[in-house]
Amino acid sequence: MPVQKIVLFLFVSFFTSFSIKGQNGFNIAVELGLIDHHFRDFIVDNDTLVGLGLADVYNTEYWQQSLLVAKFDSSGNLLTYNVVVDSLGDFYSIDRSWGKIAKVSDGGYALTAALLFREGAVLVKLNRELEVEFVREYPDTVNISHFNYKAPIEISDGYLLYGSIQRPNQWDDPFIRRVDKQGHTLWLKYFGNYTIPDFFNDAKLRNDSTLVLASTQGLTGEEGRSAITVVNLDGEIIRHWESPPNPATGFYRKIIPMEDGGFITYGIYTVDYIFSTYIVQPTVARLDSNFQILWVLHFGPIKSINALIELRDIEPTADGNFIGAGEITVKEGDAPSRRVGWLFKFTPQGDSLWSRYIDPPFFPLGQNTSGWFGGVGELSSGSLVAGGSANLGIYLYPWLVKTDANGCIEAPCEPVNAAAGPALSDTEPLLFPNPASGRFYLSWPGRPPGEARCTLLDAQGRVAWRGLRHTEALMEFEAGGLPAGLYFLEVVADGRRWTGKVSVQ
Repeated sequence: MPVQKIVLFLFVSFFTSFSIKGQNGFNIAVELGLIDHHFRDFIVDNDTLVGLGLADVYNTEYWQQSLLVAKFDSSGNLLTYNVVVDSLGDFYSIDRSWGKIAKVSDGGYALTAALLFREGAVLVKLNRELEVEFVREYPDTVNISHFNYKAPIEISDGYLLYGSIQRPNQWDDPFIRRVDKQGHTLWLKYFGNYTIPDFFNDAKLRNDSTLVLASTQGLTGEEGRSAITVVNLDGEIIRHWESPPNPATGFYRKIIPMEDGGFITYGIYTVDYIFSTYIVQPTVARLDSNFQILWVLHFGPIKSINALIELRDIEPTADGNFIGAGEITVKEGDAPSRRVGWLFKFTPQGDSLWSRYIDPPFFPLGQNTSGWFGGVGELSSGSLVAGGSANLGIYLYPWLVKTDANGCIEAPCEPVNAAAGPALSDTEPLLFPNPASGRFYLSWPGRPPGEARCTLLDAQGRVAWRGLRHTEALMEFEAGGLPAGLYFLEVVADGRRWTGKVSVQ
């Protein structure tokens, strides 16, 4: 399908930026002379920064929402950009969770997006200069909407496209579409249960022949599950695992296969369900190759799911740890709350290293300024770069932030933000004996008054028991009759949460 390419030859005259720069990094909101331009996805490609987003252009009759792709060097200097416009006048669209870009082996890029009025999805292939090589549209008429395509995954003879598609019964089904190097469909397969909503939220190649996918299933009320599916490149299921309802690991958004055959997962854990609203907390976890939970880390504040407190991307770093980027809402004193970019770094053992909240470079800060990150990556120098959208009132700008390995734009920076959310008390609870046999105790000198909701989960996230307990300095729990293994005691009191491990012999 032909695509009109917009090139602004005089971009130098328009190119300005709002910026805060330090010795170790930068904080830049870029002005390209376009309308409502911003990034929604972002990757690092061999020390080149690449953002995918949206921009409005005028096509002689009306403003047309189009795709913006831009490249910067590691210092934040613009290298080139392109605005891709649908030649038939439709609006391209991407969102925080769908419409993604990936680098490919020829030095170019492949990206997915949606068409709003024709209700289809597209695969766009760009060369290294961001010039369009082809646009392939997928308008399968048996489906209702194609708005949930994730990042293309390159394989030897083409690409794997995946996500979820709304079917005629109104529910979304997860799918994989295998296409050749020109985007022509080789096969399209649906997975999961047709009668419940089901979403492939992330996928990674484990090796040259298998793909690992993370999904959320049946999330229509107070109950839902997470699942991991391993398929070969012909779409045949090799392994499939489903969690118990409302798993301790959360409803999966991201998955990273590990060398030992296990997985790092990121999800949204349901703390409560109040008046049809999910109260959630971000969660990372590690599972072994048999899908047994090794550890779970709940972090960040406990808020309504509508608060959009979430990581949008998680990537491994050269030091063996993981960096996540997304968005969070902060409030200081009597000032109005505001949305900021969020960086969070953690270890493969489930320890939080640091968490940073970063404002876009607008002053004064307040309700009219906000920002969020859509992606993050690491440079060869060890510096971290995140990209997303910076908002100044009704105006949107591409946003780039570069920090050192500790999340500091200028080192040394202020003390880190609390990574694990508010603690239950100034004195951390302690479980003993550990390992336990028959019974174990929670020592909790700084407990809040009142009651605590206590839940014991096994290594698969299944509830062994749950109940309300009056908070005391020393609380006794019974483990008699439980199968030997690793368990997690989760305590929620006074709107705060704590999770500890106990091994039962």
